[in-house]
Amino acid sequence: MRAALSLVLFLAAAGTARADFQQGLDAYNKGDYRVAFEQFKAAAEQGDAAAQFYLGECYNGGRGTVQDYVEALKWYRKAADQQQVEAMDTLCTAYYWGQNIIKQDFTEAAGMCAGAALKGKAGSAFLAGYLYDLGKGVPADAKQAAAFYRIAGDAGNVDAAELLGAMYFSGRGVQQDYAEAAKWNRKAAEAGRAYAQFLLGYSLDYGRGVQQDYAEAAKWYAKAAEQGNAGAMGALGYLYSQGSGVAKDEAMAVKLYLQAAEKNEPSVYALLGWAYYQGAGTQQNIAEALKWFRKAAEANDDANSAYMVGYLLEDGKGVGQDYTEAAKWYRKAAEQGVLGAQEGLGRLYFGGLGVQQDYAEAAKWYRFPAQNGSTYAQYLMGYLFESGKGLAPNYPEAVKWYTLAAEKGDTRSQLALAYLLADEKSGSRDLVSAHMWANLAAAQLSGSERKAAEQQRDYLATKLAPDQLVKAQQMARDFQPKK
Repeated sequence: MRAALSLVLFLAAAGTARADFQQGLDAYNKGDYRVAFEQFKAAAEQGDAAAQFYLGECYNGGRGTVQDYVEALKWYRKAADQQQVEAMDTLCTAYYWGQNIIKQDFTEAAGMCAGAALKGKAGSAFLAGYLYDLGKGVPADAKQAAAFYRIAGDAGNVDAAELLGAMYFSGRGVQQDYAEAAKWNRKAAEAGRAYAQFLLGYSLDYGRGVQQDYAEAAKWYAKAAEQGNAGAMGALGYLYSQGSGVAKDEAMAVKLYLQAAEKNEPSVYALLGWAYYQGAGTQQNIAEALKWFRKAAEANDDANSAYMVGYLLEDGKGVGQDYTEAAKWYRKAAEQGVLGAQEGLGRLYFGGLGVQQDYAEAAKWYRFPAQNGSTYAQYLMGYLFESGKGLAPNYPEAVKWYTLAAEKGDTRSQLALAYLLADEKSGSRDLVSAHMWANLAAAQLSGSERKAAEQQRDYLATKLAPDQLVKAQQMARDFQPKK
């Protein structure tokens, strides 16, 4: 009986509080703040959360009572403790920014923002995501940040859409999903966000999550570039250099690359290096090419640019030859697997240019490009195995490497085989093949080399039976270089 009576009294008080709140809200909306304040106060003291929030509003704005930030905070917190969404939303921003008497407190902000976010407040959802993203007031948690950003993004918050686009693009805090990234980036791009425009352009450029469309990519790159996005300037420049989605215009490409470079955009450094090296869209300038290749190698640890620095310094045209510096840059690129740099470094060790002559080191670096089809390196590997310089003499290995190069039409290797296959020590003596290679070399060489090839060919002819000689000559006629 007593419990039932208590319930009746509670419900009656709640009903009274609700009536007081509604009367207060009606008065508040009419601008009758004095009446509103009295009604809110009565309802708030009976525990009505909405009335507590509005009472906080009255104290905060000095509406119907004197302005009092302490009282405002007290009633906001009472309402927030009951999960009243407007109170949590208000305290979210107050603690985030530090307003009036409230000191900035990211921990308090995170709790209030998260509470309001879960009840659908987009602004609070964005701030909650941002706090978790940066680890302010809470441990950094990109997954939690993405969840709050999605609440905000679904409600139309552009900031959240922009960040979600970037997160889905990179797979940070969410599973990488280019289609989802493109969806969010498009929302932010259409709202004018430069970075989202760049990412959307990239997706269209490379067909990541959307149908590849160079013209659309160029459109979004241009919008981002107009807002100063350096990455978009470089990407748009590349489309101009290729004539993809826009009319080919190499001069425009270089102009855009230079604009991006002025903003310290590292992705364009190598592109500028190639433009100046090839004279594409600008006057050929090897010194400028070297400058930009060096910047690319230093800023991006770009192995191919490091190779080009080495190559230009070895060549020396327009910049002055510097074998020591060339060797340094070749090594940087060679250690990252650039075959041209490995061959270049082998060449410097073979000739003792800028480094101590070292045939073993030359062989070490020549081996990689030789294995990957470099005719020049294959010839040198054959020579080193045959001569025993830097390697133990190994005639079958020499024959193997010479043959790989000779079959592709390398005349030096053909002449070397003409000698080696005629020698007992090769372990692969084959006078018919030796004659064929000498015949092929003689047909292509000139001067003293041609004379040597002819002499070897004619000498071998004396060692062959007539039918063998006919066969050797037929093999030479039928020879087709391998690609």
